[in-house]
Amino acid sequence: MNGIKEGWFSEFSELWPGQCMSLEVEKVLHTEKTNYQDILVFESKTYGNVLVLDGIIQCTEKDEFAYQEMLAHLPLY
Repeated sequence: MNGIKEGWFSEFSELWPGQCMSLEVEKVLHTEKTNYQDILVFESKTYGNVLVLDGIIQCTEKDEFAYQEMLAHLPLY
């Protein structure tokens, strides 16, 4: 089950059998359940702010440069 337990957020997926992604949680910044999704934003020790939708990590501050890089190429071409 994905979620925070004992100060750690862990994401398990059938796509990665035998593996999981775990991040140490410094502070929960926001949590909300809408009609469409569960939203969690927390500050991790190594990845900065993390956005989680429905228990799946969507983006982090540490890998944010990759998203910016992909978006920058759209207007260049």
